[in-house]
Amino acid sequence: MVSSPNGSAEADIEFLRTAVASCRADPTAAPKTLASALNDLAGRLYGLDRLDEALVVSDEAVEAAKLAMVDSPDSARYVLVSAQINRAGGWLRQGDVVQAGEGLAEAADIFRQGGAAGQPYLGPMIEALHRAALAFSEIGHWDLAVRMRRLTLDLFGEAPPAPAVQILSLTLVQASNAAAGRDEAALALVLAEEAVGLARLLTQTEAGGFRLLLAQSLGNLAGCRHRVGKAEEGLASALEAVDLLHALVPDNPLAAVPSLVLTLESLSAILTSLGLTDQAASVEAQLEVLRDSLARLPPA
Repeated sequence: MVSSPNGSAEADIEFLRTAVASCRADPTAAPKTLASALNDLAGRLYGLDRLDEALVVSDEAVEAAKLAMVDSPDSARYVLVSAQINRAGGWLRQGDVVQAGEGLAEAADIFRQGGAAGQPYLGPMIEALHRAALAFSEIGHWDLAVRMRRLTLDLFGEAPPAPAVQILSLTLVQASNAAAGRDEAALALVLAEEAVGLARLLTQTEAGGFRLLLAQSLGNLAGCRHRVGKAEEGLASALEAVDLLHALVPDNPLAAVPSLVLTLESLSAILTSLGLTDQAASVEAQLEVLRDSLARLPPA
């Protein structure tokens, strides 16, 4: 980002306004140069929380970058992507959540169209989608959080890296829990099933890896199946999760024991619903021991 010689924020803004005016006045100036200057100016204005003013400049930056794309798509593409990301951030701060999501989706699509030329800019694109997913999660827009994770996977084509798949699976589990909390049991089940499918794929790519993710996903799926009246299927998921977690407890108790407690709670409820009260009582006894152990574990 261009800065003024004396480095103050207000001076930077005036410096960038002058740069924008110079670009507008110079008939030989490349459209990309104007778009970059406008985008830099918008970024400074966002940094000072001058949101309304920044959004106006962001609109101008996006339009200038689109004009630049007409003649120099390869050169202007990533200026346009940056301007769209900036503007989406402004929309999110303003409360236009859906519009922010659409803006980021459009930015990701334009980025992908650049092919291999986008590799130097891949990190910032991933970071923008990651930050957006976190922001959407925090305000309860899990559909958009999941969408940001999917867009991240799409950046890698047919071979997304395991961490990107892992974080999508985790986000699906969180979205499933949120849907269950809203009494949207059918949606919660769909999300849980996808999370388990992704976790299984990951366990196949790395021997012994991602077992905790699979166990946590299965535990969530068990509860979801139970809530929609599929108790026997839920029982199978819960038992598989418990087996995995028991194997993980010795090496990673801080992560495995809390998940095991949650899964056993679901298992107890499922067994009770199936009329298997003796087995449910046995699970409850295990839970008492585990809860005591959990209370004795050192903080993470």
